[in-house]
Amino acid sequence: MSLKESLQRREFLKRGSALAAVLSTASAAAQYNGDPGEPNPHTQPAPNRRDIIIYRDPFAYCSHASIVRLANGEWVTAFNECQKITPYTHPPGDPHFHNLVSRSDDEGRTWSPPEAAPNWDWYGVECPGLAQLQDGTVVLNQWQFLWYPLAQGRKLASQGEKIWLRTSRKQGWLPAASDSDFDRSLYPWARANSGCFVHLSSDGGRTWDQTVRIPTEPYIGGYTPRGVAQLQDGTVLMVTADHPLNHTAYAVRSRDGGLTWTPPVAVATSDGMLSEPTAAVLPSGKVVAMMRSHTRYLHQSESSDGGSTWTPVRKTPIFGYPGHLLRLSDGRLLVTYGHRRSPFGIRACQSRDNGRTWDYGQEYLIRGDFPNRNLGYPVTIEYRPGHLFTVYYGEEPDGVTSIQGSYWEIPS
Repeated sequence: MSLKESLQRREFLKRGSALAAVLSTASAAAQYNGDPGEPNPHTQPAPNRRDIIIYRDPFAYCSHASIVRLANGEWVTAFNECQKITPYTHPPGDPHFHNLVSRSDDEGRTWSPPEAAPNWDWYGVECPGLAQLQDGTVVLNQWQFLWYPLAQGRKLASQGEKIWLRTSRKQGWLPAASDSDFDRSLYPWARANSGCFVHLSSDGGRTWDQTVRIPTEPYIGGYTPRGVAQLQDGTVLMVTADHPLNHTAYAVRSRDGGLTWTPPVAVATSDGMLSEPTAAVLPSGKVVAMMRSHTRYLHQSESSDGGSTWTPVRKTPIFGYPGHLLRLSDGRLLVTYGHRRSPFGIRACQSRDNGRTWDYGQEYLIRGDFPNRNLGYPVTIEYRPGHLFTVYYGEEPDGVTSIQGSYWEIPS
C-alpha cells in the first residue's frame, strides 16, 4: 500500500468512526437462567435495566471504556480504538491504538463523535482511566509504548535496549531474549516502554493543558484502566500495576494536582498475577483497592494512611475481572466486573460495611447475553441516587466490538 493510499484509508476510517457512532436501545430480556456451570446460583437480574450502544465502528476494534460524570452533569467516556484485524489484538498489541473521548450532556441519550485524547500523536497506548478532581481538573491516565519496525527493534536490542516481542499467541509480549526471536515475531513491529502519564484538562476533557510523566522506577510499567482517586486533603492517589510482569500493584501520590508524584509504594505482590487495580476512598479516609488476579477472583487490600502502607492482600469471593469500585451516595460500596465464563457478561455486587464483606449472594446480572469472553472492563457512575449507568465493551454476534452501556437501579 502506498503512502497516499495509507493516508486515504486512515482518513476513511476516521470518517467512518464518526459516522458509525449510534445510539440504540436493546432488549433487557436476557435474564439469568441458572447455567449448571455457574458458581453463583443467587445471581439476580439488575432491576430496570436498559442497554444502549454508545459507539460502534464496523471497521475498528473498540474496547476498554472508562467514564466519569462531571460536576456540571456531563458524562465523558474514553476508550481504545484500532483498525480491525483478524485475529483481533487487545490494546496495546498494535501501534495504531488510540484513546478516544466522547461526551454526553443528556445523560447518555446522545453522544458526540469521538476525538483523540490527548491528540493523534499519542498512539500505541494502553486503556485509559478518567477522573475529575475537586478543583474541576479532568485527569486521563495512560501507559504508552514506543514502537519500532522489526529491523530497528533488532538493532536497538543488539545495543542493549530492552525490546519486547510477541512470538506466540499462547503468550503475551516478552523481552527479546535472542536475535532469533525477531524472526519469529507475529507482527512487523516491536515495542519498548515509554512510561506512565497523566494528562490534565481544565475544560472537562475537551482539550488537554499539561502532560506529566509519572516516575515508576523500579517498576517497568504503570497501567490501570481506572481513574485516579482523591483523598480528603486533596492528595491525588493512583493505584496502578507493573503490568508487563504482572506481579506487583503499587501506589503513587501527588499533592499538587498531578504535576509531581511521589516514588511508588508497593500495595501487593504475588507469584501469580496482580494487575488492573481500582481504588475508592471512604468517608473515614480509608482507601479500598481491588485487583485482578490470576485466580480470576478479585483480590483486595486497604490503606488507613492515605496509601503509604497497605494491608496484606486477600482473596474475595467475587469471580470476575477487572473490577471497578464506586462509593454510592448512600455510603455503600459497589464493585462492577466482567464475567468471562458462560453466561458471558457484566455483573456487580455491593458491600454494606465499607468493603469488609461483599454480598456475593446478591450478585446483580447487568448483562449475560454476550457470545464470548471478548468483553468487559466495566465502569459505573451514579447519576441520581440509586440510578446507575455502567459502560463496558463487548463483541456482538457479527464480530464487531462496540462501546455499550446499561442503565439500571440498585435497591436500597
